[in-house]
Amino acid sequence: MTRAGTGLVIVGVALLITAVISETALIIQLVAYEPACEPLAAWSFTGACGGLRLIILLMLPFLLAGVALLIAGLIRRTARRAAA
Repeated sequence: MTRAGTGLVIVGVALLITAVISETALIIQLVAYEPACEPLAAWSFTGACGGLRLIILLMLPFLLAGVALLIAGLIRRTARRAAA
């Protein structure tokens, strides 16, 4: 049986690492796309550059969920240690 918060920390770190790697790869693809995506940050989601921008935006909730789970797990672990 895992201690309180350990499971949340493990899942949070795994999700955070996966999201960071995915976001980084997508941003590199957006920057290196030929012909150049001008401007890089825009609200246009048409064409190949727009598709990359849309995928980058859709990956942000996974990044935020990883951070939230990591923080929740650390808080739960700290509270359990303080209560012991």
